[in-house]
Amino acid sequence: MADEIRVTTGIQVSNGSLLVPAISSTKNYNQANPIAPAPGGVNVGTGEETISFGDITPGWTYITNLDTTNYVEFGFSTGVYGMRLPAGSSMVFKMNGASLFARANTAAVEIYVQGVND
Repeated sequence: MADEIRVTTGIQVSNGSLLVPAISSTKNYNQANPIAPAPGGVNVGTGEETISFGDITPGWTYITNLDTTNYVEFGFSTGVYGMRLPAGSSMVFKMNGASLFARANTAAVEIYVQGVND
């Protein structure tokens, strides 16, 4: 089979005189040894936590912050958070099999995580 993973990204900005027209791209990838996505819903506290993917070595990873107030920080090394996901936002990125660490700001946050092997 081909094109089992489809990743679409995009951005559009309209703020006063600043206008960035819609820019998007879609890329298809093949998945050699499919395993069901994992882990699903995760509660992240204000202390650092490791996101566990079970038997999956994650490649493409999708995360949604289900909270309405607090952001979540993510990183690939303990204590180093290079990504911030605002409340109600989502992101997609490609992992290299590294560990994923997370911590919530102010209060515990529910997030939804899907990692798929590729």
